[in-house]
Amino acid sequence: MLPMSEIKALIVDDEQHCIEALQTMLQKKCPGVTVVAGARSVKEARTLVEELQPDLVFLDVEMPHQNGFELLKLFDKINFDVIFTTAYEQYALKAIKFNALDYLLKPFSIKELQDAIEKFREKRSGSLPREANDSPLEVFLQNMKTLQQNHKKIALPTINGLVFMPVQNIVRCESTGNYTKIFFTDKKHLMVSKPLKEFEELLTDINFFRIHNSHLINLQQMQSYIQGEGGFALMSDGTQVEVSRRRKAEFLKKAMHF
Repeated sequence: MLPMSEIKALIVDDEQHCIEALQTMLQKKCPGVTVVAGARSVKEARTLVEELQPDLVFLDVEMPHQNGFELLKLFDKINFDVIFTTAYEQYALKAIKFNALDYLLKPFSIKELQDAIEKFREKRSGSLPREANDSPLEVFLQNMKTLQQNHKKIALPTINGLVFMPVQNIVRCESTGNYTKIFFTDKKHLMVSKPLKEFEELLTDINFFRIHNSHLINLQQMQSYIQGEGGFALMSDGTQVEVSRRRKAEFLKKAMHF
């Protein structure tokens, strides 16, 4: 383990008993972590972040009025790291995992908390591989913001850094084990060290469909459907992508109404 440098932590949770429970765990089981404050709302948390300049924020995802992500959108530059805490494994948590952010699923164990703290120390020390240390919070925010805009872009982590690509320029994604090969409208492709399932979770709501265990396609880049047992989707780049027989009915329904 790395030497214990002091970590200033802020806990943001709308439930006071959750703040107190996490503070007790940190005090008793995580040496070197000092809880500087607790906040029960986004408004209060913003003020405390600006006043106390914490190194680490434990941020509850589900809160009334404004959720945890709304807090992050208030800052032009984020000078702290985040460990999300949530009781709900929903789309947001999937997006978090896609971008390699730390998270704790309530109720979490002391070991899980200690592992998250150690990962934070490793990030700060620069001992993680470059890709894992490449501003994952900024990647997450970029995806959360731009996927809601007209000109949607996605931040793709590669071994050399980040590539920002308009989603509309993606023709299809193909699984290659734990990696995904992404094909673009300009005939170029990019290999990303994330499995296809994670792209499916991020892109399905914006007119992508997984037509086969190995293929996720952009329905806006599909030119026609060729009948067959499962059939084939003819894409704008000229490729014919096989449609799984068991996914055929759902695919045709989605293709007719997207």
